[in-house]
Amino acid sequence: MHPELIKAQLRICGSSLSSVARATCVSAMNVSHVIHGRHRSIRIARRICELTGLDPESAWPGRYPELRIHPVGQRRHLDHLHGGS
Repeated sequence: MHPELIKAQLRICGSSLSSVARATCVSAMNVSHVIHGRHRSIRIARRICELTGLDPESAWPGRYPELRIHPVGQRRHLDHLHGGS
């Protein structure tokens, strides 16, 4: 997704780069770098997605596989964390 579309979504939701920066205790420049794909931060990306409702995969394709939501049937690789076999 184009960075300007992500920033527009933030504005539509009544948020800004500065508010994301304050919420994540980083600079607005760091937030901008994540939005533009120059840096990677799960914490910042997650906050942007929470505020905007954007899917991480559509905002930053292939960049944040940790944030993907897996259907229940595809969570087998996480079973060891919950004592599953």
